[in-house]
Amino acid sequence: MLKVTEGKEILEIHSYIPTGQRVLFLVLALFPLLAPYELIIRPNWQSFLSVPFLFVTVISVGALAVSLFLVWAAIAGLNSKLRFDRASGTLKYSISGPIVRWRTQLHPIESISDLRVEHQDWSDGAPSYSFLTQMADGSIFKSGSSWSKEEIENIVHRVSTFLGMSTSHEN
Repeated sequence: MLKVTEGKEILEIHSYIPTGQRVLFLVLALFPLLAPYELIIRPNWQSFLSVPFLFVTVISVGALAVSLFLVWAAIAGLNSKLRFDRASGTLKYSISGPIVRWRTQLHPIESISDLRVEHQDWSDGAPSYSFLTQMADGSIFKSGSSWSKEEIENIVHRVSTFLGMSTSHEN
C-alpha cells in the first residue's frame, strides 16, 4: 500500500505491507503443506522406488516451494518511507521489515537528479508501476508499487511540484 502525506515543509511517501496481509500469507502457506502430508506421510508408502511415488514427490516438492514462497513474502516484504524535508533540505530514505531492522539514508534534496515512474512487466497479469527517486551519484530509491500507473504518476507530480523540479518520462 502507498500512502502520501504532505505538510507545509514535509512530504512523505509510505509503502508498507499491512500486518493482516502478512498474517494472511502465513496462513495461506499452511494449505500447500497438505499435499505432502496427504500424498507421502499419510499413505505410509512401502516402496519408494516407483513411478507413482516419484510423481507424488514432485507434487509435494512443488507444494513445499509454494509454502516457502508465501512464508518468505510474509517475513521478507519491506516497508519503506521517503521523506522530503524542504526546511532541512534533506531526503530521508528508510526501509524495514519483520527480519530487517530500520535502515536510513540521508541525502541533500539538491542531489536529486530525477523523479520518474518505473514500469515493471510481468509474465502473468498486468504490469506494475513504482515511484523512483534518482540521485546525482546514481543511487536510486524505489518506493512501493501499484497496479495503477495514474496513482504513481500523481505521486511523481506531487513530489516534483513540492520540490519545484521537472520530471522525466517513464522508465
